[in-house]
Amino acid sequence: MYSGFEEQEVAADYLQLLRRGSVIRRLVLTEHRAWRRAIRSRAYADELRIRTWSRDGAPATVVAVLRDWTLTPEERLILQPRRLWLRED
Repeated sequence: MYSGFEEQEVAADYLQLLRRGSVIRRLVLTEHRAWRRAIRSRAYADELRIRTWSRDGAPATVVAVLRDWTLTPEERLILQPRRLWLRED
């Protein structure tokens, strides 16, 4: 678990958010508010709506999700066989 973060780490997390639709980071609780603020400010600058929250469990995590993100039809087709495989008994 990280005890802090740097600007380049926030930039990498934000790129992951844009690519995948979500990002999860392990941070100590004292850093959650600053990370959430940094991610939100980037999203606000890009006029994106996101949701963020944190969990204080073990390990402590902070999460950001694009509100309007969905899979494309191509991504759905690619993931369909895996979803079916995961549902098998």
